[in-house]
Amino acid sequence: MRNRLRFACYLILAAITLTLAIGSAETNAQQEKPRRYKQGADSQRQQGVPQGIVSEYQWLESEVFPGTKRRYYVYVPQQYDESKPAALMVFQDGHAYLSESGEYRAPIVLDNLIHRNELPVTIGVFIDPGHKKEALPEKPGWKPRPENRSFEYDTLSDDYATFLLDEILPEVEKELNITDDPNGRAICGSSSGGICAFTVAWERPDKFGKVLSHIGSFTNIRHGDTYPGIIRKTEKKPIRVYLQDGENDLDNEHGNWPLANKQMFAALKFKDYDVKLDWGEGGHNGNHAGSIFPDAMRWLWRDYEGVEPKLAIMPDVQTAQWAIKWWMPRHKAKIAERKSLSNVDLLMIGDSITHGWENKGKPVWDKFYANRNAFNIGFSGDRTEHLIWRFQNGAIDDINPKLAVLMIGTNNTGHRKENPEHTAIGIRRVIDELHLRLPNTKVLLLGVFPRGADNENELRKINVEINKTISGFADEKKIWYLDISDSFLEDSNMLPKTIMPDLLHPNEKGYEIWAEAMEPMIKKLLGEEDAGSPE
Repeated sequence: MRNRLRFACYLILAAITLTLAIGSAETNAQQEKPRRYKQGADSQRQQGVPQGIVSEYQWLESEVFPGTKRRYYVYVPQQYDESKPAALMVFQDGHAYLSESGEYRAPIVLDNLIHRNELPVTIGVFIDPGHKKEALPEKPGWKPRPENRSFEYDTLSDDYATFLLDEILPEVEKELNITDDPNGRAICGSSSGGICAFTVAWERPDKFGKVLSHIGSFTNIRHGDTYPGIIRKTEKKPIRVYLQDGENDLDNEHGNWPLANKQMFAALKFKDYDVKLDWGEGGHNGNHAGSIFPDAMRWLWRDYEGVEPKLAIMPDVQTAQWAIKWWMPRHKAKIAERKSLSNVDLLMIGDSITHGWENKGKPVWDKFYANRNAFNIGFSGDRTEHLIWRFQNGAIDDINPKLAVLMIGTNNTGHRKENPEHTAIGIRRVIDELHLRLPNTKVLLLGVFPRGADNENELRKINVEINKTISGFADEKKIWYLDISDSFLEDSNMLPKTIMPDLLHPNEKGYEIWAEAMEPMIKKLLGEEDAGSPE
């Protein structure tokens, strides 16, 4: 009797565990409603991009997990060449990552990023968890739920790694040439699939060097909450880890998912792992993870052979020591300010030069923009990737400006002398992310201001090259381009310190020149051409 009762309790607990670990779970009543994130162009089919082929297979007998049956799927990009070993990426809950109408849309993302050399040529293996029925369900998915999922994914052992390495991957490698280099092999999963991905790399770093975990269940479902302590006391392993979670993730009897992922990040950081935690406002679902999935892939594979890393399009927070104390508080304060505004007609976006409208340019701002429902989100030190991150994390939500004035890129130049083409690609991404959230807003794209004393200045030359490229972004429908560089320059293209004392940032006189130079275009795009000059 006692054994039957104990077994019944085990079945109930297992059912609860599966319910919590799969799909979109409700958050606590005390938590705010999770923000809905948008998917960008990398998650959409693009014209001219070669499409890989996905084939479906079945695995009906397993020695590691006896009595289980499952489907798995293999993605092969068009660029695959059997004479060259391809990279590998394994996905748990494979059907969820494969769906082209779902949150992740992995085949689309792989196609787009491989096409642009932002990922290596990669074989994708998408594996569903095991069912314990006499026959596989007619269709893949969560109905009926795979009974063996929690056992396979949440258990802290090398069983699942053994299953992959001894059963599934040898079958795939019969037909495909896949690298043995662990740095060329990644593993990914969501929720319980996320902790599973980490466990595989943790147990077999000789076979998997990269981990991507979405809303990972590093909680006490099957002792996953012990990982932070284990990591801190174990010699560092050669793995790179990308974690994603949100403040509205689960909090239940198994643990607190946001806290668990922060503990994982802290432990990995303590041991000096190459680790990134992408933090959002999402719940226990794939929405936030899916929206940043292409960027997570870029980060994970950024230095692999054949990949062309473009830092300008990889969203990131500001990490400069001089900015850490104020940058995130300013981001949060600007979100609060935005929410307090009844209307925003004119949005100013950029770096320290735009930020300066709040100090040296304040008298000019008051004259030209104070009565125009204008809102300034310039941040000192920002590069294109910081703007992209801010857009992705609430900076321009819930407003509908008539016009956004954008100038960004001089810090890409000054901080790392970036390839002008890459900076231009970053600016293009900034515009795309802006229009994704503000589809009705016109963009006035300003040429990057001149810097340095004269035309021989190396950084000015880079900015000139950036402007040559971004001028082509204008379509006179949603994007207009304006270069006012000549307004600042004297004879022989000298930049006077009476306008920019440090040869980069305008003083009050410089802001006056800026405002006057773009005022005709501002009036035109705001529909004010007959309104006269500002008082």
